[in-house]
Amino acid sequence: MHNIALLCRDFLSSPREAAERCRRPESFRASLMIYAAFVVCYALFFWLKPWDFPEVNAPWPQQELGLLFWLKVLLWQPALEGAWIALLLGLISWFGAGSMAFRLLTAVAWAAGPIMLMAYHHSGALSRPAFAAGSVLAFGAFIPLWRKVETRDWISVTAFMLGLNVIGLAGLIPMALAIWLRHELLFKIAQFVSAFWMLGAGAAGLKALSGLRLPRVFMAIMLSVVFQVTLAFSLYLVGLVPKDVLKALLYP
Repeated sequence: MHNIALLCRDFLSSPREAAERCRRPESFRASLMIYAAFVVCYALFFWLKPWDFPEVNAPWPQQELGLLFWLKVLLWQPALEGAWIALLLGLISWFGAGSMAFRLLTAVAWAAGPIMLMAYHHSGALSRPAFAAGSVLAFGAFIPLWRKVETRDWISVTAFMLGLNVIGLAGLIPMALAIWLRHELLFKIAQFVSAFWMLGAGAAGLKALSGLRLPRVFMAIMLSVVFQVTLAFSLYLVGLVPKDVLKALLYP
């Protein structure tokens, strides 16, 4: 518990120190516990949150958003988190050397690939099997990059990204207060601040872990989010993720 408390303190106050702490083997378990607490609290929070807040004109849910529904979301969240970390590590490897301009342009074109596949599939120009095959090829291009990542980097970066969710956990407090006060603006501000806090802390910590310059780290993070979202939509389009679960994962 002491190690968890120290790790939480570092993530909230000094992400660089948290990154250094995540190099230690014992920190992986602590980060896993932080992430587990976040996922459980996240599911409970949105289960208890009124469905029409903060959007008072939101349409009535197509199904009851009960505990069973949020348990389904709970099962998918770790899978997408793990995919995001893997995609991020691949992009950190990609931006690790070479011209920044070339790496960035190539990565943006690469990220556009799955989006174009989704557009063609949605228009009916691409069948589901062809879309699935194209998506496998697009995301399979990460495999050579993953092979370059050393085991210790897999462990330390995974520990850091899991532990980083303590910021999201802290962000639930003002969001809960906003619900109690029925204050829509406060709720949205809390979401906004939490997201940018995580982005800034994540960039600072990953810079310390990877040794890359901040612009390269920042682009790796942003593009990994794009890839993660397109992966989630791709899984939905091939029938693996239900639509309601997808919406809850991406737009809670």
